[in-house]
Amino acid sequence: MAVPTGRSDKRIRKQAVVELALPDASLKEAAIAQNVSARGMRIATEHVGHPGDSVLLRPPGSGLRTVARVVYCQRMGNNKFAVGLELLAPPRQ
Repeated sequence: MAVPTGRSDKRIRKQAVVELALPDASLKEAAIAQNVSARGMRIATEHVGHPGDSVLLRPPGSGLRTVARVVYCQRMGNNKFAVGLELLAPPRQ
């Protein structure tokens, strides 16, 4: 019997670099996407995220960006955090 995870979309393990920024431009860094779904992703970053915060995501070299909301933040060690993000808007330029 499968144990429910609370997720409605299948997650795909994918390591990819994304640019993470705060809307007020006080933070901009490269983060590593660890898994992705149609509605969210988990990233590894050096900065703590607080549930409810909004962030901007952009693939490097792309004019596309999307807005996401921090759902959770877990300390991973080595000054890294795993941040769960809910995608709030489709990518746009």
